[in-house]
Amino acid sequence: MPNELVTRRMTVAAIWLAVLTAAVYAFIFEPGKSGFFPACMFRALTGLACPGCGSTRALHQLLHGHVGSAFALNPLLLFALPILMYLLVRHTGWAINGTEPVRNRLPPSVIYGIFFLLLSFWVVRNTPIYPFAS
Repeated sequence: MPNELVTRRMTVAAIWLAVLTAAVYAFIFEPGKSGFFPACMFRALTGLACPGCGSTRALHQLLHGHVGSAFALNPLLLFALPILMYLLVRHTGWAINGTEPVRNRLPPSVIYGIFFLLLSFWVVRNTPIYPFAS
């Protein structure tokens, strides 16, 4: 058990290091103008935007305090980011305390709702009615 606990803590530390490194990189380099940012393969193949398109540019804008610009680039990111950060902090707490993570307690209806929201966002952002097109 102690080796498993050390492994879990090291994994969480590596995740935090990767998140912070990515945030610093996204803060320094502007996507599309400098630095190395891989292109979206879905967009390259189809010409359509995926749910994540604009996330890197939105993160860059958000890190510079431009919330409106970030929202215009990818509104889904602004809603997902606090949830993802909460989940990472919660998992970090489990790793530090050595407790077992709680199993998924979300009912299937919530999981299907999240899937439907993501799919709807994907479709709507590729139509002419999408108000945040870049």
